[in-house]
Amino acid sequence: MRLRAVLNAALLSTLYSVASAYAEIATDLTACTDERVKTAMLPIEEMVSAEASCTRVLEGTASEPDRQKAAFFRGLMRFLQVMQAGMAPDTNADGSMAQYTLPTREDVAAALADVGTAITLEGPLKGEALALRVTIHQAIGQSDDVAGDIEAAIATSADATPFVQRALEAERRGEMRVALSDLDRALESDPKFGPALMARGLLLRRLGHLAKAREDLSAAIALGPPFRRLALIQKSEIEIRTGDLQASFDDMLSAARETGDMSGADAHAMNMDLLIRAGDLALDSLKNPDIAENLFNEAARLAPHDWRWQLGLARSAEARGQKEKAIGIYERILDGTHSTPNLLERNDAAWRLKRLTQPILQRRAGEFVPGFEFGIVPDNPSPDGVKRLAFVIGSGNYSELPDLPNARRDAAIIANRLADMGFDVVEIAEDIDRKNLVSLPAYIAERAGEADIVVVFYAGHGVETGGVNYLVPVDAAVENEAALQTTALALQDLAAAASKARQGALIIIDACRDDPFVEAKAVASSRGLARPSDASVPERMHMGLAVSPTPPLNNLILHSTQPGKTAADGSGLDSPFVIALLQTLSTPGLTMSEVVEETAARVSELTEGRQVPTAYGDASAIRILPGEVQE
Repeated sequence: MRLRAVLNAALLSTLYSVASAYAEIATDLTACTDERVKTAMLPIEEMVSAEASCTRVLEGTASEPDRQKAAFFRGLMRFLQVMQAGMAPDTNADGSMAQYTLPTREDVAAALADVGTAITLEGPLKGEALALRVTIHQAIGQSDDVAGDIEAAIATSADATPFVQRALEAERRGEMRVALSDLDRALESDPKFGPALMARGLLLRRLGHLAKAREDLSAAIALGPPFRRLALIQKSEIEIRTGDLQASFDDMLSAARETGDMSGADAHAMNMDLLIRAGDLALDSLKNPDIAENLFNEAARLAPHDWRWQLGLARSAEARGQKEKAIGIYERILDGTHSTPNLLERNDAAWRLKRLTQPILQRRAGEFVPGFEFGIVPDNPSPDGVKRLAFVIGSGNYSELPDLPNARRDAAIIANRLADMGFDVVEIAEDIDRKNLVSLPAYIAERAGEADIVVVFYAGHGVETGGVNYLVPVDAAVENEAALQTTALALQDLAAAASKARQGALIIIDACRDDPFVEAKAVASSRGLARPSDASVPERMHMGLAVSPTPPLNNLILHSTQPGKTAADGSGLDSPFVIALLQTLSTPGLTMSEVVEETAARVSELTEGRQVPTAYGDASAIRILPGEVQE
């Protein structure tokens, strides 16, 4: 009897231990497989805790399906922690935002290992794990080898995610019909699948089908977080295009008031940025400086040391005719940014201050005029006696093609910086038409022959056809696409003219966008329609510019991104290409080749590797500025 009692006690103890172990595994598995992580930006602390729970499951005696779940969620948590750490809103001492650094394969190695484990285990999440591995590779800029995982995920799972991923890869190649077909398939299987609604809305917007794009984005907004905020922003930008200015403002302001889709610190930074963008809309589109001022002051309470809301307050004062108040704010910005001469907001404030305080003559659209007619005056003499000449073009107000609201502003900021650097002459043209555009090469060649160093900056529409890059005049008609040779300016002709400079030339082209003729045709043909027909979607879409012919030695052509890729316009005051140029152009002692190398590196950092400027030619012997300024 005593032996039986001992055996029974041992058996009960074992069963209790096993039950306790299973209970612990179940508790850890519940904490590990927190589905909220798929739809919300959880605080880092919560993800660290969930990751620890996943680790205990993997180190225990869980079943293979449960181990797959733990490996998948631990990989997801680890990946998201890397991404959120990189997106943390760090602010420099001068009030500017710190640059974002693209994660490396080493950064996500642990996440990839976990996802790889989940893929090898039998269980219900194999398809999701394959899709997550695709996402990680895309996030680190290594999407060349994702096709196999996408096809395997489609074959393994009924989830719509791989169709969206395959569509994004097709869109990157410019294969618009293929991309749209996959997005349609994703939404046929799940009409409320947020990623597919967002992706199709953005694709239709690029193709000019604004009514249908707005419909998809409205459906995404109705889903709530995490899609609502981004969909509101994108819908606001579409409404600007369609002229529904009040709706555009309302959507941007709603985005700024959004909560619950990210942690407190991230929401704080995002809402400050959106308040400034809403203020810009109120000021520039609704022409209501009072509302704009209120929004800029609200942003000030969120980020007292940020320069963007101060720039907005000065612009609001200008709009109300309060010249002295605006001057005072611009001067305060300049006084507070002495240590960061290349800061974008400082350069914007500088040229706006000059416009208010220096005599301005008549501004003649479409012709080159001296910079002082725009309030931009070369105050600093040449530091070394080398004669420097700049031609700056900003074309944004197109009559039939999509407008580019940042082009003229970017041109003015670059012109102001070149003047401050010691360029002897800075000439500017805004909204240049066909007549003046085609006459540019002869004008620039004559002037360049009298200069040592020439810089040409162009912001506007550019297209490629037949391997030739063309700059497009603001009065180009939709039907002009077939006659670009006679209605636009070949970039190689502009480069040849600038190469007449005695030492060397740098031609900077910020025109790498989607084909504006495709978009304009679609807008004209589908305005008001609910959905485009297949015939109106191009097989392929021209994206960006082609490779430029190599110019003569000591001359460089710089495109704002790679051949066949599009560049980010930036929103508000955050054009990544212009930010990088301001940081590199005026660095003493850099050769032209070093300027373009550093510009490419900085733009890549700012855009998480999505945009990498490309240069053609060699000017490694030509310095834009001397290494040491001579007294």
